[in-house]
Amino acid sequence: MPCLLQIETSTRERLDEAYRLQWLGEVAAIEESLRHIEGKKEQADRLRRQAESGPAGLG
Repeated sequence: MPCLLQIETSTRERLDEAYRLQWLGEVAAIEESLRHIEGKKEQADRLRRQAESGPAGLG
């Protein structure tokens, strides 16, 4: 998860720069990347919760 957070921070910085420079195509691509990063964070969180709760059906 720390790596994903670092990637997200860097991507948001790139988004700010793209907005500042009015690179609208780049803005759209970076926003799409951020949506994918958010999905990966949610997936990582789900896997972490599953690992913490142990194997399904054994509780």
